[in-house]
Amino acid sequence: MITLSNIVKEYEGKQESGRAVDGLNLEIRKGEFVALLGPSGCGKTTTLMMLAGLLKPTSGDIHFNGKLVNHTEPKDRNIGMVFQSYALYPHLTVRDNIAFPLRERKMPKREAYERAKETSRILQIDHLLDRKPSQLSGGQQQRVAMARALSKDPEILLLDEPMSNLDARLKLDVRDEIRKIQRKLGVTTIIVTHDQEEALAISDRVAILNGGRIQQYAPPHELFNHPVNLFVASFLGSPPMNLILGQLQESGGRQIVLTEGFEYELPAGRRLEKEHMGKTVRFGIRPHDISICSADQPGSLRMKVDLVEHLGSGKLVKVMDPEGKLDTMIRLLTGNEVQVEAGDDIYVTFKADKFHLFDTENGGLNLTQHV
Repeated sequence: MITLSNIVKEYEGKQESGRAVDGLNLEIRKGEFVALLGPSGCGKTTTLMMLAGLLKPTSGDIHFNGKLVNHTEPKDRNIGMVFQSYALYPHLTVRDNIAFPLRERKMPKREAYERAKETSRILQIDHLLDRKPSQLSGGQQQRVAMARALSKDPEILLLDEPMSNLDARLKLDVRDEIRKIQRKLGVTTIIVTHDQEEALAISDRVAILNGGRIQQYAPPHELFNHPVNLFVASFLGSPPMNLILGQLQESGGRQIVLTEGFEYELPAGRRLEKEHMGKTVRFGIRPHDISICSADQPGSLRMKVDLVEHLGSGKLVKVMDPEGKLDTMIRLLTGNEVQVEAGDDIYVTFKADKFHLFDTENGGLNLTQHV
């Protein structure tokens, strides 16, 4: 179990608003795979460096299995770490690179080489043991870096954007391998990444950071389907969630979101408390939760197609309201069989159980979170 309690990291001369990490609380269970995800400068790498012992928190406590490790040296934390650059020794063979941390611990050479061989088998690089890093591909170098980290039999594995230097196809293969190895060994693993697809694909839980604070910490499906605030909703998703400015109003027993281009009536099962009426909100709906429909379907909205992008697996259709009053383009996803072109007038409908309403004040809180 890893516990971070009220962690603050600030650098000399910076004010409170410039804190790299600001009151972070995080709990990671034994054997769990957790991702720290967020935009550049959000504090994710700083948090990883504090876990590794390469940085010390300004305040707050870090515990490994109940033991305070704030002042424990990196070499005494029983961690393995894989860096973005892999940091392999170019003059050493793969065997010697993997065995290096073991030799540093004064392990006999023969035993260290045997351990290196065993670890290389797990990562399927045992046929590369006599090669130098310059003779390896990017994916092979990444596996060597993983093997070196795992050869120490660490309790915790820290991954600092380990796939950022790989091409798109290789990333898919390598992330699958990382997840398989982690499951097989059961080592507690924390990965830092800015790639949301990567984080959602391989993690048990994801901590989304912004401004040095955790915005939401949950399994991938919960983050995607139930974002707690506007930041999480806008950050996750490709193409991103549609977020349309509107106002909540109640009239004649109906609750509606009134935007510049349309009004949307909240279905009976998703109505809000009266205290929210009159608030300015962002109406959020993901592109795959919008469907093209017939004009006579209840709740349908007339739109004009502005642009169609072919994605291979389907089409991304961008529409505007025909009166031109709505200053926000709405994105929706369709199958390839749907025939639609720029300039067409179409009707769309929103899935009644999939929309979100975010308060434009109060931190962009999701008002429909528990509705």
